[in-house]
Amino acid sequence: MAKKIIIGVGIPEALAQGVKQQLNPGLFDFVESPSAQDLMASLKKYKIDLMFLYNELPDLKNYEELCIALRSDPELETVPVIVISKDDHHTRERIKMLNSGLIDGFVNSAISPEELNAYANVFLQRRALEEELEQKNALLNQLSITDELTKLFNRRYLIEILNQELNKLKRYDYHLSCIMFDIDHYKRINDEFGHTQGDLALENLADFIKKNIRATDIACRYGGDEMVVLFPFTDFESSYIATERLRKKIESTNFGSAELPLKFTISIGLVGLDTKTDIDVDRLLILLDKQLYEAKNSGRNKICGTLYRPPAV
Repeated sequence: MAKKIIIGVGIPEALAQGVKQQLNPGLFDFVESPSAQDLMASLKKYKIDLMFLYNELPDLKNYEELCIALRSDPELETVPVIVISKDDHHTRERIKMLNSGLIDGFVNSAISPEELNAYANVFLQRRALEEELEQKNALLNQLSITDELTKLFNRRYLIEILNQELNKLKRYDYHLSCIMFDIDHYKRINDEFGHTQGDLALENLADFIKKNIRATDIACRYGGDEMVVLFPFTDFESSYIATERLRKKIESTNFGSAELPLKFTISIGLVGLDTKTDIDVDRLLILLDKQLYEAKNSGRNKICGTLYRPPAV
């Protein structure tokens, strides 16, 4: 586990040394920054977990401005900041800073190193719990938009991202192309080799797709063995060329093993959308399905595509 970084900004040397002695060196590193300028350099070097900030710095008259700047940085906005005051005559200031959320604690410099260390432990434990909750929420969010078998985005995410992409078409000078495809004779794979091999075919195909599209392209599992790929910023002709290259690669790839080879082809429906096109998600998915149906019913292992033109008013 990485050590937690605690930084002391301008705090009295005796107090800093006392805090150092209290902290477990195996768990914490204590970094001293004598001034606001030195703090800026330290922030570039370290990922700070907690900050002790003296309210009288040699190069900054108003430390509140520093706190505002720290809270404006996304990487620092949740880092606990405990202000150490030179004296006790700052009651209004303490209340104001605490109520504004700029700081998390306000103590007198006469505080003992033991008590200050206790403060540190309380806030670090709270921060650890917050980070754990954030990680769990991020994982839950990822699971909610990811297909369990293929690890592609799921249908729910496809609908969401399509809405976003189609809104861009209405507002900007923008092109979008989409393909919908499935494995030719997929039922035969399940019937002859079993559903385990059928699932493996989908997993391997999904992994192949992710490795053979651009980082900006978006691959989703639509349902069953049907998958959809969005090609942002791509016109019909360019997407057709890229899709044909993908189809040929799939045709020549073994998606099984040397002992149990598995080769198949895919049929593809392609729809290109020009800039300023007004179309909704349902209509687009119907068009993609129609093109895929045409590809499957006119020989398979091919692309059938269209450049969508809105009906004349």
